[in-house]
Amino acid sequence: AHLRGTLDHVARQLFGADDWIEDAVWSGRLEWGALAPLPAAAKQEPAQLPLPEPLPRWLTALPPAEPRPSRPLAPSGLGEDVSSDPPYPPGAGSEAARRGVLIHRLLERLPEVAPEDRREAGSRWLTKNAAELDTVQQEDLLASVLAVLSNAEWRDLFAPSGLAEVPIAALVGGQVVSGTIDRLLIEPTRIRLVDFKTARRPPAAFAEVPVASLRQMAAYAAALEAAYPGRRVEAALLYTAAPRLVALPAELLAQHKQGLLAPE
Repeated sequence: AHLRGTLDHVARQLFGADDWIEDAVWSGRLEWGALAPLPAAAKQEPAQLPLPEPLPRWLTALPPAEPRPSRPLAPSGLGEDVSSDPPYPPGAGSEAARRGVLIHRLLERLPEVAPEDRREAGSRWLTKNAAELDTVQQEDLLASVLAVLSNAEWRDLFAPSGLAEVPIAALVGGQVVSGTIDRLLIEPTRIRLVDFKTARRPPAAFAEVPVASLRQMAAYAAALEAAYPGRRVEAALLYTAAPRLVALPAELLAQHKQGLLAPE
């Protein structure tokens, strides 16, 4: 009690207060000085958000459909040949078909050989790959192929400088033309091409060539003219069953090219 009285006396002197103030936490407290006044609460105005502007129309509209490119035109699929191509006589079909295959393969291989070496190279190839044919048959087949390769008008195309199995794609009249050309020769002023055909009865002249084949060659000519503007295009068909090379007049190709590019 004496200590408590002493502490009470010292506290009163320190705080300069005579009476204790009841306190809920400390039971009692002494105060000195005065509390600083509380700042007046600032009046807060509600935030004024800007009114939403109308959204641009493109934000809610669906994007336009992507333009779909037209399907490329494949010249080899320009319709069916309507000309007659009768079946082989009984028993001769396999022979003729085999002959056509051999001729086609020789026409693909021999142009890569120098002209003076073609007969020997062709004879060796037939001896190895056509053993079912006798010597006379092999010689006859090889002579037919060499006659085509040495054609005075078209032999340059079958020279080693010519190209074989050439893929081509070009935009013609807003339409993509895409295909593969069997034989192609690109010269400074003209372009020459030959397409191989396997018809059982080859036409004797261009007047007998099926319309579908003419359309095909016209499409190739149009694609090459688009890829090489200013160069003349010459085309021919090589029927491997004979074999026989049929050159196509430029005016005939132009006629079918106009039909090909005519708007639908």
